[in-house]
Amino acid sequence: MEAEYGKEIEGIDSVSAFKELWNTSVALKGTKRLVLQLGGDPFFGAILSAKLRCVWMIYTARPRWKSRVGHYFVPDEAAENRFALQGVKRDHVTRVGNLIFDSAPECEDTDEARKIMDLSGDEEAVSFLPGSRPFEYRDGFPFFSCAAMDFLRKHPNYHAFLPVAPTVDEKLLIEGLDEAGLNWTGGSAAEEILWDGPGRIRFIREKNFEAIKASTLAVAFPGTNNLQITSLCVPLLIVVPLNQAENIPLDGIPGMIPMSVPGAAALKKKLVYWYSGRHKYVSLPNKMAGKEIVPEHRGVMTPSMVAGLVEELVSDPERLSEIVMGYSNIVPERGAASKIADKVCDYFSSVS
Repeated sequence: MEAEYGKEIEGIDSVSAFKELWNTSVALKGTKRLVLQLGGDPFFGAILSAKLRCVWMIYTARPRWKSRVGHYFVPDEAAENRFALQGVKRDHVTRVGNLIFDSAPECEDTDEARKIMDLSGDEEAVSFLPGSRPFEYRDGFPFFSCAAMDFLRKHPNYHAFLPVAPTVDEKLLIEGLDEAGLNWTGGSAAEEILWDGPGRIRFIREKNFEAIKASTLAVAFPGTNNLQITSLCVPLLIVVPLNQAENIPLDGIPGMIPMSVPGAAALKKKLVYWYSGRHKYVSLPNKMAGKEIVPEHRGVMTPSMVAGLVEELVSDPERLSEIVMGYSNIVPERGAASKIADKVCDYFSSVS
């Protein structure tokens, strides 16, 4: 689905999946080439640039693959200092700001967002965002739908929004809802969860940012949407259900181990728990601030547990205000996309 969505972006001439590009890379010989990686596992950028025998530029906060990377783009001063301490030459690093902030509008008008989302009077909403990766949204949408039901039963003046990323595979989303025994309107593109309680549980596809802005609280898994939510000045709650830890993708070689290999599931589960234990924070806002500004909850959990966490927060306006005030610890450096594009243009216009 990422490839299909990429074809719709203005300025994109062609889109290829990694396997397709890997198999046809011979056709690119004789032209000036560049692997520009703006996210994902750096392992793939490393092997692709090696096969193409070309420069590899990467946007990252960690100085990995130092012998292979031609140039690093980093999001902030902390990352810049980290690279310097690791001995990366200054001229190999460009501080550009955070790409995620380029993808979201700044704080918008809440009243206008509420009007767009058809919220009136004392109606309120909570947004639930499982993310855009298949393992997240296949099980995340039904998990959050059930959490929303538990919460709405106790708070009939609330509605639930489920923003859907444009790269989501609708068949996989439906598969998860069906497996969880849920019913919905919209057929092959779920529009709303059918249930017998108060409040609506709606899937949002075209007004995602307006839905988040109109919400009293946003609940999300760790990911890029965390910073988009902070840029909208909406209180955020992070939950990390480790119920199926073995399905969480890992970078590098561990992530390539097939689940069909005996013992692979147990090994991956141990690695995920090990990784989780090494990191004090998993959400980007807390990582950037170096302290907890948004509440995080990790571990095996049920939808009812998440509903309880939501209820606790929405019942405490002072705590919600504290979360938003904590966003002042994050400097929203914008303009990263433009700076990276300038560097790429310089590369292709320079004499080889």
